[in-house]
Amino acid sequence: MTRMLSLSLILLAFANGAGAQQAQPADPIQAALNRKDFTTAVNLLRPLSDGGDPQAQALLGQLYAAGQGAKQNFPEALNLWRKAASQNYGPAQYNLGLAYATGRGVKRDYTEAAKWIRSAADQNIPEAQRDIALMYHEGQGVTRSYGSAMDYYRKAAQQGVPEAHFALGSMYAGGQGVKQDYAEAATWYRKAAEVGLPEAQYNLGAMYANGQGLPKDTGQAVTWWTKAADKGHPDAQMNLGILYLSGNGIAKDPGQALNYLKKANAQKIPEALQGIRSMAEGGYGPARVEMGLAYESGRGVPKLEAEAVSWYREAAEQGNAAGQYNLGRMYAAGKGVPQNTVEANAWFEKAAKQGHSQAKAQLKR
Repeated sequence: MTRMLSLSLILLAFANGAGAQQAQPADPIQAALNRKDFTTAVNLLRPLSDGGDPQAQALLGQLYAAGQGAKQNFPEALNLWRKAASQNYGPAQYNLGLAYATGRGVKRDYTEAAKWIRSAADQNIPEAQRDIALMYHEGQGVTRSYGSAMDYYRKAAQQGVPEAHFALGSMYAGGQGVKQDYAEAATWYRKAAEVGLPEAQYNLGAMYANGQGLPKDTGQAVTWWTKAADKGHPDAQMNLGILYLSGNGIAKDPGQALNYLKKANAQKIPEALQGIRSMAEGGYGPARVEMGLAYESGRGVPKLEAEAVSWYREAAEQGNAAGQYNLGRMYAAGKGVPQNTVEANAWFEKAAKQGHSQAKAQLKR
């Protein structure tokens, strides 16, 4: 599911909402903000804020919270947001709610957070609609209600919030608050996926892979998993590694398989290293090098330098330049083997003859 915005993201959401509700503050303030002259903006906002203008209070609070144009003063920001929120000014209510949700400047209080975020949501602020939906979904500060979560997610989705599209897809897929409907889930996942939300891209790929709500299509699964994987989604990386390794529905490609399995392993997906090991045991040189690196660094396996040397040697002896270089490096440093400069240089020379740049640099030294 989606997660609550951190307080550091309030300001952008607030800035978008603030200008939509009143014409005050006037153009000089906006001009100062546009040229990042925050000191001038603060000086122009103060008299309006002191006069009770809620938008000025909320915007001045934003600048105090960010330390822009004045020394950072979060208690004063909260004070100004409370004044504006008490006048039913939505962006200030949202900022105040998120302060309570994150516990910044006040004691964390989800009930108080939900009160203010719901007030902002009912004034059609899309980020607030998304966040109060999440609070209803999780039962955080309110009684859990999938129906209320669906209502607010729909409102946020109608305003184009990608996380709301994704959340609706998840609720249809899980049958939470609605009858389970994979086709409807896929529709909502697609909306979020098309604007780049990696979790939605992964889920849409999974629905194509499994034929849930969509015709089974491995090619489409690969397309969407690739988009998610390129944004760092570990499960997408893992699935692509396995697909390219097995050739199940696509052409086998050990290079691509190892590429994605390495990325998944870097994110501590246990099955990824198992896939790399199977490739290494099958004789694939680059995978043997990767196993050596894993044992040398202790990434996903115990740190065993002698075991790393064994994997590097297997790769080196079958002519893999990276294996030759790494084996030479271990001999040069005396890691996992007795230090032996002659042996190190011999392996560096083999790697250098294949164009390995680091081996060439070692020989020059």
